[in-house]
Amino acid sequence: MQLIKKTIAEGITLNVIPTDKFKTDRISVNFLTPLDPEKAALNALLVKVLSRGTKSWPDLKSLSRALDDIYSTNLSDYNYKRGETQIFGFSLDMLKSEYAVDETDIMSEALKILSEVLFSPALENGGLRTDYVEAEKKNLIDDIKAKINNKSGWALERCVEEMCAGERYSVSVTGTIEQVEKIKPEDLTKHYKNIFRNCRIEIFYVGDADIDRIYGLVKNLMAPLSDGVKAPALSADVKRKAENEPKEITENILAKQGKLVLGFRSGSVLEDPDYHMFSLFCELYGGSPTCKLFENVRERLSLCYYCWASKEAFKGIMLVSSGIENTDKDKAQDEILRQLRLVAEGDFTDEELENAKRSLCNGYKGIYDRRGSLEAWYLGRLLAGRDEDSPLKNVDKIMKVTREEVMQKAAGVSLDTVYFMYGTEEADAAEEGEEEDVSD
Repeated sequence: MQLIKKTIAEGITLNVIPTDKFKTDRISVNFLTPLDPEKAALNALLVKVLSRGTKSWPDLKSLSRALDDIYSTNLSDYNYKRGETQIFGFSLDMLKSEYAVDETDIMSEALKILSEVLFSPALENGGLRTDYVEAEKKNLIDDIKAKINNKSGWALERCVEEMCAGERYSVSVTGTIEQVEKIKPEDLTKHYKNIFRNCRIEIFYVGDADIDRIYGLVKNLMAPLSDGVKAPALSADVKRKAENEPKEITENILAKQGKLVLGFRSGSVLEDPDYHMFSLFCELYGGSPTCKLFENVRERLSLCYYCWASKEAFKGIMLVSSGIENTDKDKAQDEILRQLRLVAEGDFTDEELENAKRSLCNGYKGIYDRRGSLEAWYLGRLLAGRDEDSPLKNVDKIMKVTREEVMQKAAGVSLDTVYFMYGTEEADAAEEGEEEDVSD
């Protein structure tokens, strides 16, 4: 499976992932822009407002009915970040036209709806509808509050904010509650009129339709931008090593558990040709069901309710997250760091290494089973300038990684920040429920 790229206009590219595995087609339009504290909340809010209605289908009810009429086509919006790039946009998942019981051209009809979502939204007095803007502001604020109430996830975000203070990566992709509250309908309308022309646009198609036909449909979809866009440079400020002694931050929360997050500079980014070696190290150390952190910090020593490592491939960061008793903070931290040292010294068995390889390779193979995962894989590789790199190619590379290469990658990891949410005893029922779910 090889990614096929075709230029639609300056700064706009169609990326085709050819596969006949699915009975459905997927098309997405992705807007890529540098993460900006002044615009992140506007972008997050915009996709929600545009999804509320269009000129022809001015409300959710009529828009949903129109999508249902073309074999329950699904329209989704999204907003996330990769490194210091914010990515937002829309996707269509639809039945292939060949399975329609009538002669409906499902893809063509679905793209007509997406065209209106993008370029002909529901308006009042020439601007985005005030009621839609205000309703989606409330929903976005509720989402931010829910994120804060999820203590495990919030601890990770707070660690990143402290660790990357002054770096664009610290910016929340949803903005803050205060930023969202300040957005006025006229502000969002002004932003809408400019943002598309100042983003890099990557369009993906996953399926086996004729490529020339897809190209024609997408070119028609993007006709309002036929003169091209000013695609910004997308990069991340990468620090390969922690520059100072580790920062220590402690904050109190209403919870039964404490949340300990260790933020590391990993020394590796996806652009590196040997990044697969770091991926295997991370899987062995804290990413698989048989990883060193799970087997030792949780199972052998019972120092935490959960303990796992995650990586940010574009920023060069690794985070180790754990839920612990407050009194076990120092012990847990010491053991997490000890396990890192042991991996760097080669203190792991051949069986543990093979288990990590199998776990990682099974994940790569599973990417082919989900259209969204295929798209996410290749979009990430586009950002890293490695779009020729398929999941199966990585399987081959992973199986060839040696013990010494894993040790080398472990030795290149340096501790930058220690973030600890100190849990108080006054946890309410909702928090207690969250903790039980996490500990499972």
